[in-house]
Amino acid sequence: MNYEYLNWGPFVMRVKVEDYIIDKLIEEGRKSVLDLSSGLAGHVDKQLRFPTDTKNWFYNETKNIFTGYREAHCQYHSLEMYPTKLGAIDLWINFMKPGDFNPPHIHDGDYSFVLFCNSSNELLEEMKLYKGTAMKPGQLQFIFDKAQRPQWMTFSHTITPEKGDMWIFPAMLQHWVAPYKSNIERITVSGNVSITNKDQLPYDYF
Repeated sequence: MNYEYLNWGPFVMRVKVEDYIIDKLIEEGRKSVLDLSSGLAGHVDKQLRFPTDTKNWFYNETKNIFTGYREAHCQYHSLEMYPTKLGAIDLWINFMKPGDFNPPHIHDGDYSFVLFCNSSNELLEEMKLYKGTAMKPGQLQFIFDKAQRPQWMTFSHTITPEKGDMWIFPAMLQHWVAPYKSNIERITVSGNVSITNKDQLPYDYF
């Protein structure tokens, strides 16, 4: 499996997801009537849970990705490779419009991800025109704890969305998404995964 990762404290990995998976997620997401807004942090009108059959299909198609993340996570932190069982908790889709955003938050479970299902030249142009010093419109940012001297460490990474990019990260890692003004729909899919055999692993394994 080909992947890239961020160089800092937590292990955050990027992989490319094939178009057939993205196409099916968008198709099934538009059919969903399972509103998940009351259980999520996002200021987004359309946050919809996938039905169980779609969730099971997705995690079956991507099981090698999550297994690869676990293995790379162990290598990154020099952890011994113990047999680990992963279980899917949930899966949902966000249809974002101008002004929507996600405030700083964390997820349930042990591993989480965000999959960017589309991209937009209009949004990229808005990013280029932004003149402020903060993250640009529509970007995703991961936030880690600051040191006493922040110039000694990287405490955040800002991600510009690209179609097909799937970012996997520890569920406890704080992150947020900035609002944008471009008249476009941005589609992302997210979910959480848990380690189901923690009772068989050392206490500080994860």
